[in-house]
Amino acid sequence: MSEQDRIYFARRAAEEEKLAQEASDPSAAEVHKKLQRAYIERASMGDRPGLDHDIVA
Repeated sequence: MSEQDRIYFARRAAEEEKLAQEASDPSAAEVHKKLQRAYIERASMGDRPGLDHDIVA
């Protein structure tokens, strides 16, 4: 994964965190928290050999 992609995912995680904090509906807040975690995981992966399962042919 490129550095540019990692930056994008980190920014999206920050946006989702803010949306979760601002959400008045608890269900919406939970969805934003789940998205935040997904983006954080994605941003933290970086380039790792052997993770070809994400590639769609």
